[in-house]
Amino acid sequence: MVNHDQAQDVPWPGEEAEGWPIFQHVLATFTGTDLSATAPHPPTAPPLSEENGIRKPLAKGANTALATEPTTVRITATGAPVDVSAVLLTRSGKVRSDQDLVFYNHPSHGGVRVGGDTVVAELSLIPDDIASIAIIVSIDLEAQSTAVFDQHTLWQADITQPSGSRLSFVPGHFASDETVTIAVELYRHTTGWKARAVGQGYDTGLAGLVTDYGTDVEA
Repeated sequence: MVNHDQAQDVPWPGEEAEGWPIFQHVLATFTGTDLSATAPHPPTAPPLSEENGIRKPLAKGANTALATEPTTVRITATGAPVDVSAVLLTRSGKVRSDQDLVFYNHPSHGGVRVGGDTVVAELSLIPDDIASIAIIVSIDLEAQSTAVFDQHTLWQADITQPSGSRLSFVPGHFASDETVTIAVELYRHTTGWKARAVGQGYDTGLAGLVTDYGTDVEA
């Protein structure tokens, strides 16, 4: 008969997952039974996921599903001051009008608002003809006219949702005198939304980027 008080003092052999087969063998020896067919799976560490509150890193180009709820994208930058903005885009990759550029002088539009280093997209309120939202990071050239994104001027995007999604994206170093980057994209996928880590740089400035999107707003 197993003395349970003594059994509690026996150290677990090795790491938790590693020691499980050993524990099974010892238990089978004491009881004279074969537990291989009925024993529960060995305990494992929880997966890296939004549900358990762990921040999930995204590699450049990677995407992941989002809940259709308020989504916050916060940009943390070092090396130079930056401006954060958002562009609402149709399926053609263009804006409907200049109003679809949301920035410090036009801080709220179509379910998207910008404040300081943060963009909040109310995904359930985004107009049906908007297919994606591009989050833009641009160096404040009025404050630091010679700065470019390089190994010294860096940014990180963190994406959070009330339901528990916690994502982060740190792009690689830029090397072509980029002063503007598309950080991340929130986009429709079937009946829901996804986030994509973009990290695409532009050396034509914010005016060049938004012109590509079909707007005449000048930086």
